[in-house]
Amino acid sequence: MISSKSVVEKKVKYTVFTIEECPVCGQKTKREFQVGDYITKDAAKCTKCGNQTRISLIYAETAKPPK
Repeated sequence: MISSKSVVEKKVKYTVFTIEECPVCGQKTKREFQVGDYITKDAAKCTKCGNQTRISLIYAETAKPPK
């Protein structure tokens, strides 16, 4: 007789982040992704030098399970 093992599917949750980078001073800022974000989109003002930042990277990290 063949025993059947139940397969437990693990649903992995991801959190998506956006990196904004200042083209003048190079400061990078990480924030949560917002609908409408895309690479090279103008973003917020740089907190270091006041120039316009641009989105340089969008990526996902696995969410850490609560302890």
